[in-house]
Amino acid sequence: MQSSLNFSESEKKAIIAFLKKFPALELKTVFEEARAEIDGCVVTLYKSGKLLIQGKNSEAAKKRILSAIGGKSELILGIDEVGRGESFGPFVVAGVLGETAKLREFRDSKKTANIAEKALLVEKNVLGRKILEIRAGKIDELRRSGKNLNQIEADAINEIILFFEKKFSGQKFGIVIDGSRIRGIENSKAVFLPKADDKVVQAAAASILAKNARNNSPDRQERKTWKKRA
Repeated sequence: MQSSLNFSESEKKAIIAFLKKFPALELKTVFEEARAEIDGCVVTLYKSGKLLIQGKNSEAAKKRILSAIGGKSELILGIDEVGRGESFGPFVVAGVLGETAKLREFRDSKKTANIAEKALLVEKNVLGRKILEIRAGKIDELRRSGKNLNQIEADAINEIILFFEKKFSGQKFGIVIDGSRIRGIENSKAVFLPKADDKVVQAAAASILAKNARNNSPDRQERKTWKKRA
């Protein structure tokens, strides 16, 4: 059995310090940063921030690690998209508002198996979620009207942020958007972070919901404006 958790670059120091309290194990690949044995389990910290726990007592070891290290209770709205580069079907943008400590198990959808199962877990562990599915026909319509994909994405992101600002008006939360900065985002506090879906658990959770929505969409229509400049 195995479990996995995800930590930011700044949190890895605490993880490494904790692992040093247990018998050290030899590193197996260049991608690993530390290895130790905890409760009969092999615990591996990767340079990416992923912590893999392998063994019969993986759940117990996971709880011990989280209890000892303590998870940040920061509230973040993570936003990610799926399907932007496809020539067919919908472009899906999802937003997830949740506490970091409750979403440690989630990772970029491209690195996640059992997307449908993980999507259900995301829904159970977040404070709120919002998914926008822009179907192929609508994409063609918007592009013919003069909008490029960046503008289409910016409109979707603005709608998601506004949804959470209204629904959770009494709560303060950060906003992290996966990818490089695009113009047109109305909230000046929103932060763009390349590969956020592999660094920020809320963005990873949003990635999973977006991927699951695209997988389940009946829209498989070709984007007729695909060959035109984005």
